[in-house]
Amino acid sequence: MGVTMAKPSITKEQIVKSSEASKRFGQIRKKAKDAPLYITDNGSIDSVLLGYEYFEKMYGRLIELEEKEEERILSKRISDLEDNSSSAASWRDVRRTR
Repeated sequence: MGVTMAKPSITKEQIVKSSEASKRFGQIRKKAKDAPLYITDNGSIDSVLLGYEYFEKMYGRLIELEEKEEERILSKRISDLEDNSSSAASWRDVRRTR
């Protein structure tokens, strides 16, 4: 059961043609510090430019969510084993199958 993520809402001001981005990279880079910019190629978004501070926050949140998901999975496995200890496998058996 996965979580479906909504696409981010994008304003017209955040869309930049790749040709414009290559010509005005310095300006585009500065603008990306305020909000992500979506670079298009032949009318389709193919890249995102964002400020490093925003990237750090986003990456930190991703790590946090991955850790929470791992904790949730491990907690469920422990709970399942507590409910049905006969389903446990010895480490020796697990090691042989890998």
